[in-house]
Amino acid sequence: MDEPSLSELLNWSRSERVTRRLLAVAVFCLVAATFLPVIHNTLINWDDENYFISHTNYRGLSPDNLRWCFTTYYMGHYQPLNWLSYAVDYSISGMKDLHVRLHQTQVLLHGFTSVLVMYLGYVLLRIVRPDRDATSAAMGAAAAALFFALHPLRVESVAWSSARSDLIATPFFVLAVITYLAAQRDDRAEPRSWVHRLGPSFVFYILALLGKEFAVTLPAVLLLLDVYPLRRLELGKIREWADVRHRSVLLEKLPFFAVAIVAIVNAFFAAGSEAVASIEQHSPASRIAQVCVSLVWYPYKTLAPTGLTPLYEFPAGFGPGHPLAVRSGIALALIVCALFLVRQRARGLIAAAVCYAILILPVSGLTQRGPQITADRYTYLGCLPWAMLFGYLFLAAFERYRLRATLVAGALFAVMIVGTREQISVWRDSLTLWTHGVAVNDACGGAHAHLGHALHWEGRLDDAIREYHRGLELGWKHTNVHRNLAAIYNQLYRNEEAVAEYLKDIQQYPGRWESHYYLAVTYERMDEDEKAKEQYLAALEMNPEWADAHVAMGRLLMKHGYDELAEPRLRHALTLNPRQRESLERLALLCAESGRLSEAIKLLDLCLKEAMEVGDKRAVEGLQNRQAEYGAMATSQPASDAR
Repeated sequence: MDEPSLSELLNWSRSERVTRRLLAVAVFCLVAATFLPVIHNTLINWDDENYFISHTNYRGLSPDNLRWCFTTYYMGHYQPLNWLSYAVDYSISGMKDLHVRLHQTQVLLHGFTSVLVMYLGYVLLRIVRPDRDATSAAMGAAAAALFFALHPLRVESVAWSSARSDLIATPFFVLAVITYLAAQRDDRAEPRSWVHRLGPSFVFYILALLGKEFAVTLPAVLLLLDVYPLRRLELGKIREWADVRHRSVLLEKLPFFAVAIVAIVNAFFAAGSEAVASIEQHSPASRIAQVCVSLVWYPYKTLAPTGLTPLYEFPAGFGPGHPLAVRSGIALALIVCALFLVRQRARGLIAAAVCYAILILPVSGLTQRGPQITADRYTYLGCLPWAMLFGYLFLAAFERYRLRATLVAGALFAVMIVGTREQISVWRDSLTLWTHGVAVNDACGGAHAHLGHALHWEGRLDDAIREYHRGLELGWKHTNVHRNLAAIYNQLYRNEEAVAEYLKDIQQYPGRWESHYYLAVTYERMDEDEKAKEQYLAALEMNPEWADAHVAMGRLLMKHGYDELAEPRLRHALTLNPRQRESLERLALLCAESGRLSEAIKLLDLCLKEAMEVGDKRAVEGLQNRQAEYGAMATSQPASDAR
């Protein structure tokens, strides 16, 4: 009897479609309910401030905002769909409730992805086990989706708003795989053009890349699927892949690989020369050691998701001889040997392991960025093959022990939900997150420094100083530590200590115009205006488009009576940032002093709008009083004020 074609396996009956839809709804609802507490979490002092507070370019759907979303390399990544989703959230909620809207969207995206994972699991299970009925395959697919979506390792990607790129890229990646598999249904039918067969998969691939660069691995994954389970290519007969019979299977992937090359080049361009660790900073031997750690660490954490923390720093003295690298290398070698021994009897396991290695490779350390050796968020797409493997194992058990398999899986998912809820509570706010991080690993300098930042937000300044210094003692070298310490010293009116920290920052990280700017602000507070002017000009020399520095120069000029020189500075600042509040307010003051009250009132209108948007009640009250004062003056002023 002939093996059923893929077209026949995926030719779903009405009852099968109803069953799958009901299961999909159940999966979505359970996942959404599990992650619902995320919406009560706040923004985190780990990129969230840079993403959502300190700049405004994503705020809205104007042509300028959209142009920025699709052209920016902000934060070292090209992720236009990610920024577009933030722009939509802002347009719906505004700034006041943005954190709630961001988390709502994160939960919805994760629930939607879990449904797509279920459909991918169903297609793969029908291909791998064509002898199983569709209902059992649907149950196995639902189990795979829940294993993926409910796992505590998913929390970082869902609870951290800055990690949304995982939630944007993964569903498109999964859709690209689903449509690719579906395109093989007509192998025995009349051939179709490449556009009709693989066009949808190609489009989804591009969309995935516009969400996050890690989707670049898709062509290799598709090639693996051709080997198993599609069996269009035979791994043991690689020499035959160049034959006419197999050549088309390779050639059809060329557009995918071409786009992958472009994406890789673009990713390096976006990261910049300083974002990726140099050979001197991270030697080839250390990179290989990190790859070994990564390949072993993520499956281990999938099986035992305990001690999860937002930052896994490189241990001191990490390299190929470090105990962690040695243990990981030995474990990896044993795993590879075991897989080799069962290669003929466990092809699904081999395929899952190879697919996992492909997906995790871009974030395994070969092109190291940042201080982390591993990260929970890297498992969002990387560990998807293990979810598929779980679905396969559940299907095998479900066929023989239906009730017991269901109960065991249900108990496992209940444990996952408890662990995930606990991990969501860890991400409730910055103070809770980094207190947990320090508790998990007291030797993590980054956790101490971030805890210092969180304590600063809470007003616990002495505790913040202690944690910052602890982070520095442990070797944390993030560029904001000295600057944040200086800000605390400024707040405590310990200006001399603040100046010392800014000078350390400038010495360690030359070329950072922000540090020159904040040092100038400190000098200005100390009434050392000449030193302040020198540092403002240094900041502007490095970044002529820094609006705040132009405003600061205008402020100094006004302080010393040079209003005619201050006004061009302030107007230029508004061309750089039309929403700069201090520039609007000071220009209004200059206009009022020179009798241009109508213009002054208009400028105060704009300033008032900005103050109301950020909820600055004291500023709003003061601006309204001044606006009323100018209005009264304008009423009594002769009509010649129209100049």
